[in-house]
Amino acid sequence: MHSNITMAVVLALLASVAFAASSVVQHLAVADESSADKEALGGRQLLAVVKNPVWLAGLALLGLSAVGQVAALQLAPVTVVQPLGALAVPWTILLSARVHKNTVSRGMWTGTAMTLVGTVAVAWVAIAHATDAPVLRNDLLVTGPLVCFAIALALALVGAKGPLAWRCLAWALAASVIYGMESGLAKAIGAYLATQPWQGSATFWFMVAAIVVGIALAGVWIQQGYAAGAAEIVVGGLNAGAPIAGVVFGITVLGEGALLRGDTVAITLMLVFAAVALTGVVLLSRHHPGAPAK
Repeated sequence: MHSNITMAVVLALLASVAFAASSVVQHLAVADESSADKEALGGRQLLAVVKNPVWLAGLALLGLSAVGQVAALQLAPVTVVQPLGALAVPWTILLSARVHKNTVSRGMWTGTAMTLVGTVAVAWVAIAHATDAPVLRNDLLVTGPLVCFAIALALALVGAKGPLAWRCLAWALAASVIYGMESGLAKAIGAYLATQPWQGSATFWFMVAAIVVGIALAGVWIQQGYAAGAAEIVVGGLNAGAPIAGVVFGITVLGEGALLRGDTVAITLMLVFAAVALTGVVLLSRHHPGAPAK
């Protein structure tokens, strides 16, 4: 499929709106099923959540968002598409404030602005250095996802056992690593189908399995994030962490950063902008009215 960055951007923007709506709806369902004194959802509560019609409506919106995201990834590099998901953060804040009748504080808007500016800036640098087609190396397509799973599991451990003030964000960042990885794998699978014999490829089926396992894990972790904190914090963590993870995956595993090699200024800018985006999410989590006491 030929590149069409304009269409990819439109699809990614629509996907961000659908993702924001799904997050607010699913957070409402999780709040209905969880107890205020619970630190995490138990097995019975998770089962009740997935049977909740409100949660299922949110799942349908999430599926719509995923379709738009996958379609966009077939039209442009991961390093271009993935960062645009950060636009779900302000959509979520506005929708959640409307639903819960909360006032959006200056600290929340500051955190949101930093998240957006940092993430879009990462995308800007990535777009300027993007290559059109991924480089498919079987060794990297296996080791890359394994490293991502290891990082995500470490963050999930913080979500389960870490300080209360950090649990919601840790759950969200754990899921964000998986989502960033899956964006890269979706791109790689599309290229595999178009260019290589995939039916008997162990690497191809490993990538498919990694996506399936990742969807299950990230889905559970997001619900735990909703139980531990606000939808805005979860979406902020997802939509700052996933683009950064997606860009790193695209550069290191898919070879999309070939033009970055030796460009110290561009690499430094990407690191600085990524730090700004993540700092914004931390501010958002600290200034949200439902944030745990420090």
